[in-house]
Amino acid sequence: MPPSLQKEKNKHQVRTEETQAKILDAAEAIFSEQGFEKTQLEEVAARAGYTRGAIYAHYSSKEDLFLALMEHRVLTKFTAVRHVIEAEPDVSKRLGIFKRWLAAQLSDHSWGTLMLEFKLYALRRPQSREKLRHMYDLLLLRSSGDDFIATLFGHDPNKATRAAIERRLAVMGAIVSAVILESHFRPKLLPRQQLKAVLEELYDALIHD
Repeated sequence: MPPSLQKEKNKHQVRTEETQAKILDAAEAIFSEQGFEKTQLEEVAARAGYTRGAIYAHYSSKEDLFLALMEHRVLTKFTAVRHVIEAEPDVSKRLGIFKRWLAAQLSDHSWGTLMLEFKLYALRRPQSREKLRHMYDLLLLRSSGDDFIATLFGHDPNKATRAAIERRLAVMGAIVSAVILESHFRPKLLPRQQLKAVLEELYDALIHD
């Protein structure tokens, strides 16, 4: 490809990325304020400073926009904690780093509630459910690098142990979601400052080498 065309392509890619970033920022704000079901793409477009057609130029539906936002958020947050874990030379401290990060997710009430809403939405729609499953698989591959579990524990566990760890991590994620939902209804019994300690205790009981 001639250098001039390559340069133009790069400029186009930069503009595309900038547009998508603005759309995702607007989508996160609107979804958090109104929830998934009530959000309209026109509102997202207006918040981002674009037309609805500009949204469809990048995302085929509100559902695809939400999944793109989910991918962006999870990759950004999980990649950040992975870098911190990898930078810790003392392997015995890595599980503690991940535990504290996981417990900190309780503070993100709006996103936690929004994810629960979308999961219920997808549960009743086979195609949406399949898209969400595919997204989970994609995020696991893209955010975990070569092997997140081996990085976390400092060694490569055998097949049975690995499967047990993966199941327990999935359960911990479900617990975080359930606690966020329940805390909306019982805030006095489940205050955030107490929940972190409880979640860390559950983590210690479930996740071990």
